[in-house]
Amino acid sequence: MEYVFKGPLGYGLVFVLMVLEGMSLPVPSEVVMPLVGYYASLGLVDPVLGVLIGTFGSLAGSLIDYYIAYYLGIPFLLRYGRLFGIDRGKLDVLSRWFNRYGVAAVFGFRFLPGFRALISFPAGLAGMRVAGFVIVTFLGHLIWDSVLVYIGYAFVGQWLVIIGLIDKYLYITALIVVIVIITYVVVRLRFK
Repeated sequence: MEYVFKGPLGYGLVFVLMVLEGMSLPVPSEVVMPLVGYYASLGLVDPVLGVLIGTFGSLAGSLIDYYIAYYLGIPFLLRYGRLFGIDRGKLDVLSRWFNRYGVAAVFGFRFLPGFRALISFPAGLAGMRVAGFVIVTFLGHLIWDSVLVYIGYAFVGQWLVIIGLIDKYLYITALIVVIVIITYVVVRLRFK
């Protein structure tokens, strides 16, 4: 296990794991990228290359989710959305909201575990411009992955403890942000 990320196969493994993470599958970047930092501290991988490969993997996974929603989502939701309370009007509201806040939303959600990958679906449903999506997604992943690799590198002896703390407190933060957003939307809709 000590040499799992060593050499070209290790970089390939990082890429594949981060593609899966970007596709909303249960592969946490909070574990993969600190491991890259840990192995970099042992001299087994280059930290900059590890960050870039992880970031491009996440971007690839995010684009897969974006295109799934873009090409398959609207027809599916128009056909079966009424079962979930979704109609053309709500899809139009989503589209207008994304045209106004999409760039900030996609960038901001890249820092919320559990929601990081999921934001790609509404971006695709709303038809957010691909160029803008790619830029903010890449930047968000790059910052996130860099911080995680740094944590793994700087705290070699305690990386498992730190991953647990990050996981615990970021989920709490994410929950608070979601509650605030839902409250804002509910209050706003009530006054309309």
